[in-house]
Amino acid sequence: MASKLATMTAVSDDPKMDSSSMIDMVFQLLIFFMVSARLLLNTIDPAIEIPVATNAKPPEEAAGRIIIHVYEDGGFAGKSRKEEPLADEAAITEYVERQKAVIETSITPKILLRGDKRSVVKYAKQVVKASGAAGVNTVIFSAYPTAKRSASSGN
Repeated sequence: MASKLATMTAVSDDPKMDSSSMIDMVFQLLIFFMVSARLLLNTIDPAIEIPVATNAKPPEEAAGRIIIHVYEDGGFAGKSRKEEPLADEAAITEYVERQKAVIETSITPKILLRGDKRSVVKYAKQVVKASGAAGVNTVIFSAYPTAKRSASSGN
């Protein structure tokens, strides 16, 4: 037994790990997440000034949104006035029905109403009525949050 121990030599080379398979795995994961990720492109019209609301908060779910812009003068549009103008309630209903048909059946469609802060409430009511006629009853009103006033400031 002692002779076997005497003949054994210690490994002098540092063990190294082959990282080529690790790189392959990282690239496969990257491709998997790129393919399975859902890209959402929300087109907004910069001509609209969004109102400010103290209790505004961002919506939790972004999937299934149908964006409708309401302008100060009572005009309506999908992406923008240049790309998708909507003339009246019937045009809004048709637009919502087209957008609803594109959305997956497992996702609940929602209207994202981006109204100009100077627009009249009756225009927003027209959008709600037209989208309800198309079968979409959930409406999200777009607003920017502000800092709440503290009770100690006296305001």
